[in-house]
Amino acid sequence: MRFWQLNIRQRLTIFISISSFLILLLEGFFIYNHMVKFCKKEFKSRIKQRLAEADSLIIRDPNYPFTAIGNLPPGSLPEEKFAYTKESNQILLPNGDHQSSAIDTLKQKHCTYCFLRLNQRDYGILYDSTNHHTLILSAYDRYGQSKLRSLRHGIIVGILIGVILLSLVSWFWLTKFLQPISAKIQKARTIGTHNLNLRLEVKNSHDELGQLALTFNEMLDRIEAGFLFQQQFIRNASHEIRTPLTAITAEVDLALQKNRNPEKYQHALENIRQRAGQLNELVTQLLLLAKVEANTTINQQLCAADEILLFVVKNLQFKYVQIKEILSLKLEAADSTQFQVYCDHILLQAAFYNLLDNALKYGNNKPVVTRLFRSNNLLCLEIIDRGIGIDPKELEHLFEPFYRINRLNHPLGSGIGLSLVKSIAERFGGSIQLTSQLGQGTTVLFSLPSAIQD
Repeated sequence: MRFWQLNIRQRLTIFISISSFLILLLEGFFIYNHMVKFCKKEFKSRIKQRLAEADSLIIRDPNYPFTAIGNLPPGSLPEEKFAYTKESNQILLPNGDHQSSAIDTLKQKHCTYCFLRLNQRDYGILYDSTNHHTLILSAYDRYGQSKLRSLRHGIIVGILIGVILLSLVSWFWLTKFLQPISAKIQKARTIGTHNLNLRLEVKNSHDELGQLALTFNEMLDRIEAGFLFQQQFIRNASHEIRTPLTAITAEVDLALQKNRNPEKYQHALENIRQRAGQLNELVTQLLLLAKVEANTTINQQLCAADEILLFVVKNLQFKYVQIKEILSLKLEAADSTQFQVYCDHILLQAAFYNLLDNALKYGNNKPVVTRLFRSNNLLCLEIIDRGIGIDPKELEHLFEPFYRINRLNHPLGSGIGLSLVKSIAERFGGSIQLTSQLGQGTTVLFSLPSAIQD
């Protein structure tokens, strides 16, 4: 199994084991190195003391130095050996291989006490500048080396035991600490579309696991709300699509029941065409709403809002023949570049169409004032009608999908138009505001960021 395929507990245990091994190894290295220096320093101090004792006896009887050395009390240095010279500049010292190594005493005359190591023996050299003789003592630090070997073995065993214990302890505590995550994973796997109301348990909202569970629950809240909205949307859309289809089917069945005169057939076909137009408008609105509310990227391009508005007015002339008498259109800007916005021209056209269609549909054939102008780096479309108006209690629901107001003697809309306009405005960083008074009319202000910023 590769490293990145391991779970968090296994990877953390490996990381802790490797880290503890490196830390203990580094600590053991420093301890051992310190002990080596201490043993060398302590053994040199003993050699120096032994040389001083021998030198003091030689000074008392300089004519017989070897006799003086022989009168030294037994020392504590293992395998100590003395060498003495007064004339020769080089002394041959035996090493462990029964060969000889030469020491040039002239090179040691710069210091009173000098130390060197040949093979495994330590040498102390005392140069007496007063009496002009050199005294050499060699010894083998058997006990120091034995202590170092014992310390080295102890450090190695201690590191291995420490790493094993730390690995076991870390595995135990990681298992204990990660157990709530495993429980949350198992609980999350049981949550599906049939039980989106389930939530993860939060024991402590102040630690990271509690925060993770809270964040996951908040995500589930959003998913559940979106799922319920989608279900409701599908039900409403199915109902709205079924209504004109049912009317078309009924009209066709009625026309086929018996032979009719051409006027009756023409009337039936006109009704079918009207219902088909309503169905086509509904499907178009639904597709546009799905496009806006989807998390996909919408192609934004530089759009001339004035040209799109004029195009919408031209199309509405086929639906409202009296539009030229009741619609007042004002384009308020120094030049046409002031009307440019970054948007999708199809969506902007849909927004303008829905707003003007509502104003003309519920305006009671009274004047409708439409203004396109700039304000504070925003391009604004203001539509004012003097129609039937809206009850203030219903204003807060107007932008909900499929919400419709029952108006006597007025056709019902699809209930999608204002919801679509609001989604378009928010998708491109704009807004929509609506104020209305029952029986006095409605004012709508639709705004988008202008492409030209002051």
